[in-house]
Amino acid sequence: MRFPLTQSQSLILVKLINGDKLLQRDMNPMDMVILTQVKAIKMTIDGLTITKKGKIRFVKWARKEGHVA
Repeated sequence: MRFPLTQSQSLILVKLINGDKLLQRDMNPMDMVILTQVKAIKMTIDGLTITKKGKIRFVKWARKEGHVA
């Protein structure tokens, strides 16, 4: 099954890429589950981190939406 990246999921990935702190209101449980299932994020000792696959997924989404040339 394919899970297209949504706006709220992309905001989670942006915060992880920038190293910002994720607030509880930013973390929709379904978005977090989907991002974990597609291996875009993972839990480490330091907290949530974005994987290489997650960065690639975000860049593809940003190009498709026209945010990056």
